[in-house]
Amino acid sequence: MFGNRVVILSVAMMLVAGCIHGQSGSAGAVSSVLQQALDGPHRSAANRARDVARKPAETLAFWGFSPDMTVVEVWPGGGWYTEVLAPALRENGRLIAASFPESAKPPFRAAIGRDYLAKLAAIPDVYDRVEVVPFDPPEYTALAPAGTADMVILSRHFHNFIAAGIVDEVLASALEALRPGGVLAIVQHRALPDAVPEWEQRSGYVREQWLIETVTSAGFILQAVSSMHHNPRDSRAHDDGVWSLPPSFRTCSRMEASTEKQACLDRFTAIGESDRMTLKFVKPG
Repeated sequence: MFGNRVVILSVAMMLVAGCIHGQSGSAGAVSSVLQQALDGPHRSAANRARDVARKPAETLAFWGFSPDMTVVEVWPGGGWYTEVLAPALRENGRLIAASFPESAKPPFRAAIGRDYLAKLAAIPDVYDRVEVVPFDPPEYTALAPAGTADMVILSRHFHNFIAAGIVDEVLASALEALRPGGVLAIVQHRALPDAVPEWEQRSGYVREQWLIETVTSAGFILQAVSSMHHNPRDSRAHDDGVWSLPPSFRTCSRMEASTEKQACLDRFTAIGESDRMTLKFVKPG
């Protein structure tokens, strides 16, 4: 595991080498664009509250984001990252949202896709340039025209890919979409090293070593690892897996007694969001 010092050094080296595409070639310009997106009035209060835990600006900087990139966001869900990426890329870049089609199964996935489209339509001044494509392997597998994407983001979805049996398809699609040297950006809830696959599918946590080996076997190169989302308070031993923790609080939501529920909320709030790995892979060039 690399420390934050190594991560910061890696980003600095990429800036010197010109690997970050930023509009003015400086980290300051990229940071300014991201901060404007984060401060925008289009963002919900609930999503803003999670910035402390999810560290969007720091995470995107670690991955080498710049506002002139073509970025693919896979399964954007409720659009948490879209709220940041859409305005940041709107003028000089391109955001492709690979979302659930109307034919997605089970039906709740199709509903997520519809809700996402409604979110975009509600604020056209921010989201009118987001390109939505269907992504639901094995039926829909194209993320972008081959070799055109600078970055593909897989944010906390590997457990979903495992459960659906589509890990290989997702990685193959990302490899095809990315240009040589393009970034596969991953954040994922981190399981204990001795976790078993069956537990991963129902808990949301995935073994880091397994994930790294799987992604590299698919043709990617691991470039950097960050500990910015490491949470030592998370034991990962929760009845409802990652959904026991904020913001879901699934375990607490089933409790009827107000005092019991409050104690539960206090306990999981003190833990915070899940322990997560943050990885940067690249497509060989």
